[in-house]
Amino acid sequence: MKKVKSLQGVFYVCILLAAVVALFYWYTVQNSKRMEERNKNYAADSARLKAVQIDNELKNALDLVNTYAYFVGESLTDPVVTDEMLTEMEANSQFDALLFTTADGVDHISDGRTSDVSDRDFYRNGIDGYSDISIIFDPHFFDETMAGFYSPVYFKGEIAGILRGAYLAEEYLKDMLATTYFGEQADVFLCTPDGRVIASSDDETYEGNVLEILAGSGVIDRGTAKKAGEIFRDGGEGAFICAPGSQKDNICVRYLPENDFVLVQTFPESVTQRMIQDENVVGIRLEVMLVILFAIYIAALLIQAGRERKRLEEENREMGYIISGVNVLFPRFALVDLETDTYRYLAGTRSENKDLPVSGRYEELVETLCSMMPDEDERRELEGQISRESVVDALQRHGDMRFENHIIRDGYSQWEHMNVVCLEKKDGRPVKALLTRQNITEVKEKELRIQAKISLANRKERQYRIAITSNAFCTFEFNLTKDLVEQDIVRTIDGHRVSLLEKAGLTAPCKASECFERWKAFVLEESLEDYAAVVSLEYLEQRFEQGDAEVEVDYWGQASDGEQMCVRQSFIMTKDDATDDIVVMVVSKEITEQVRKQRQQTQALQDALMQAQHANRAKTTFLSNMSHDIRTPMNAIIGFATIAVSHINNKEQVRDCLQKVLSSSNHLLSLINDILDMSRIESGKVQIKEQECNISEMMHNLVNIIQPQVKAKQLELFIDTFEVANEDVIADALKMNQVFINLLSNAVKYTPAGGTISFRIMQKTTFRHGYGDYVFIIKDNGIGMSREFVEHVFEPFEREASATRSGIQGTGLGMAITKNIVEMMNGTISVESEVGKGSTFTVALTLKLLDIAKNAEQLEGLNGLRAMVVDDDFNVCDSVSKMLKQIGMRAEWTTSGREAAYRAKIAYEEGDSYHTYIIDWQMPELSGVETARKIRSVVGDDAPIIILTAYDWTDIEEEARDAGVTAFCAKPLFMSDLKSALLAANNLLDREEEEAPWTQADFGGKRILLVEDIELNREIAEVILTESGFLVESAPDGTDAVAMMEKAPENYYDAILMDVQMPIMNGYEATRTIRNMPRKDVRDLPIIAMTANALEEDKEAALKNGMNAHIAKPLDMDIFMAVLREFIK
Repeated sequence: MKKVKSLQGVFYVCILLAAVVALFYWYTVQNSKRMEERNKNYAADSARLKAVQIDNELKNALDLVNTYAYFVGESLTDPVVTDEMLTEMEANSQFDALLFTTADGVDHISDGRTSDVSDRDFYRNGIDGYSDISIIFDPHFFDETMAGFYSPVYFKGEIAGILRGAYLAEEYLKDMLATTYFGEQADVFLCTPDGRVIASSDDETYEGNVLEILAGSGVIDRGTAKKAGEIFRDGGEGAFICAPGSQKDNICVRYLPENDFVLVQTFPESVTQRMIQDENVVGIRLEVMLVILFAIYIAALLIQAGRERKRLEEENREMGYIISGVNVLFPRFALVDLETDTYRYLAGTRSENKDLPVSGRYEELVETLCSMMPDEDERRELEGQISRESVVDALQRHGDMRFENHIIRDGYSQWEHMNVVCLEKKDGRPVKALLTRQNITEVKEKELRIQAKISLANRKERQYRIAITSNAFCTFEFNLTKDLVEQDIVRTIDGHRVSLLEKAGLTAPCKASECFERWKAFVLEESLEDYAAVVSLEYLEQRFEQGDAEVEVDYWGQASDGEQMCVRQSFIMTKDDATDDIVVMVVSKEITEQVRKQRQQTQALQDALMQAQHANRAKTTFLSNMSHDIRTPMNAIIGFATIAVSHINNKEQVRDCLQKVLSSSNHLLSLINDILDMSRIESGKVQIKEQECNISEMMHNLVNIIQPQVKAKQLELFIDTFEVANEDVIADALKMNQVFINLLSNAVKYTPAGGTISFRIMQKTTFRHGYGDYVFIIKDNGIGMSREFVEHVFEPFEREASATRSGIQGTGLGMAITKNIVEMMNGTISVESEVGKGSTFTVALTLKLLDIAKNAEQLEGLNGLRAMVVDDDFNVCDSVSKMLKQIGMRAEWTTSGREAAYRAKIAYEEGDSYHTYIIDWQMPELSGVETARKIRSVVGDDAPIIILTAYDWTDIEEEARDAGVTAFCAKPLFMSDLKSALLAANNLLDREEEEAPWTQADFGGKRILLVEDIELNREIAEVILTESGFLVESAPDGTDAVAMMEKAPENYYDAILMDVQMPIMNGYEATRTIRNMPRKDVRDLPIIAMTANALEEDKEAALKNGMNAHIAKPLDMDIFMAVLREFIK
């Protein structure tokens, strides 16, 4: 059989070899056609390019003749071109000859010869005004065909003749027509439409029609010549493959694109044949190799067939041995035909059931096999598994089936192994199978015994592993089903083994339920209920039936040393395979420390939760009440803005109101930052910025902000100074202002209507050179604070309960911020308070002094003059008098307005009048205005009278002026305030009109790009920059700025002011884009961030993204101008 198959294989290989040879022949033919077609297309492309080249050359020559004709006509004085002129032009031209034909048809050449050409086409066309090319096969002056280019010559608008440049056609066109294909010369001809050859690439002379010449000499065949002749006749272009036997492979014929000449180009047949041969050589080699390989393969098949025959003989012998062995292993096996649904026991075997025939229907065999199984369910399961349909389906997927069955044979329980193996398939469907049966009773029983031992060992190992890994102090086992503890329960304490059964008054074996019941005596009362609920045989059995193999209970018990301990008792339940009893492993371990830690963690989490809830409530209150603190400076801004509008014509008052609005606006800005101050202080991000400041100016700004609140609550505010000798210091004015605003706002907030608030500033003597110790005392007679709350007053979000009940708004952050700021300035803050009596806050700061002498020369004229101080407060009188004496005046004081008027009268009558009067506005006996009126009635109009007040004097100013008041001075009164008031009252102050800082800058001619998305902000900035001299261009977004920068020439902008937060492209991205532009000016172009993002991290981000500087909104004009001066020179 194998030999026949080997011969068949050889036959198939031969057929395949013949197919390969035929295929190669077909490939060779197709390859030749493909090569011919490819070369035809290649030749057509080459002819097309050659035609364009020739056209361009002819056009250039014609353009040159046109140029010559134009210049000749322009240079003529008479309508005659002489031989000398022709000779000179010929010497400087590239033409073989230059000729001139007169208007009457006489042709002149440079050597003086003439000829009548009136019958020539070029003459008639030229006289008509045309320029063109003429081919003359019989020229008068030459022996060869000439290619002539002619153009009319104009003299005074009339054609005087025709200028003609001529080439020897063969010499002129030979090089242009030369074409090679892969190193071989091609024959190329330039012909007239009637087929006459003007020139050729082989420098030969041809007479007659070129196609007739080529066909007659065998270069091309007649059929191809006929097709090519149609191109000559009809025009256009064409490429044609020549018939076999022709000397050329193909021929291309086409008219020149711009001239009425025909280009004929042939392709060497040898080139095509060589290319086909090169291509076919590869195929021939491949074919030879395939033939050799096929021969080798045939030889290998024959050798393999011989070897296969020997192998099959050996396999047949071995198969005989295997069948003999199978008969021993499987005494019963049957062949099943699944197509006919029959079975047949093989020779030498039969069923142990004598009633079952050796062959028959397969259903009878299945019935007999299933009847031997004692279990009904297993019998039905096997019947379904070995049914004909199930067997076909299983063997189709797997190839064999295996079963292990428990049967009853001859009254004995046995185990049998059954195999069903597929022997044959048709169309993928099993049709024959072998069914074998083997008795494995002995092996199976041994396997079951081993499995039982392994199962028991695994259960024991798992239980003891759990006991060891869980760090248990006691483990034991009991039978739940039988309620039995078989062995003693032992625990090791301090190296000694202690019987827990003996402690309970029991000995092994005993009932498990009784043991657990007696152990309840050692369980604490708080855990007894939980312990009794779990440690119950009924409960444990119920949980096991529900699928829970492990049950735990935690309880507190009494240890042997009397200490309390927490125990976790685990009940691990398994079923004994041999007896089906439930066996329980009890593992007890101490978890006292774990439970205590868990309780501590739980308590810590509860504490953290309460703190978080407290903080959340406090912050909610903070956010809901924030509007109150913002309204404080807003009230001042709106109030002073309203006053300014109502007194718009009073320039001084409007200036004063706007100054106060600016001051309140600055405080509002600092208040907005309060929300971030606590976190910034705690993280160390807030820094004290030390700079020159004036305590007097700071206190007056403070009064302007707080005064509207004082008036609104009908409170009295008393502000005075005591021995403040140095007003100019180095400190952080904004932070100090924030501290005192918080303290005064709280005083106003927690003082009922009609109450009083005092603010005293003192300077104490210090021995530290260059520094001054200042004490600021804010005192009120408000609701006060309890002693308990005073201890927490400086903690964040803390508020007195009485304040909450009274509905007083507040954030709870102000005092915490205040204390942190004071401590950062190396100062101290303390508080004294009593419920119902008010509070006193004392802030002590050590500040560096500035030695500035102001107005010294202007005040020299007041030396030795008398001055009267009138105030109902003794401390004010004493303080102002000391300051007047420091100036050099003779100061006196009184607390009575009537006494002041009397003493003024006496001094006036004695001739030693007071030069200056300083009078408090509100005094109990006689007001300051009335006192001034009485004094003025006595001393006349010369003596300056200054009203000293802690209130806004706008409402009484007119009345006071009428009463003779010269000037006003606000409390608290500092030395600088006193000096300024004296200078103003005595007309010693040089008043100069103040100008806005930006109007003093000169940036004329500088161009700046303003990038800002908010129109109002853009308008403000444009006004300021324009008044500073800038040429301003604006962009509403980063994308617009980038586009404007791309369109602008180099160095067009001197700087860019860039907002950060913009809708489409933010300032950072716009800056990076501009910096990365491929231009030089963007490297050094100043880009300045002008944004409301004012935190330190915002400044760092601006610099990291390529900006040069950062200016925070709202703009500080001095800082703004300083930055512009720094970067724009």
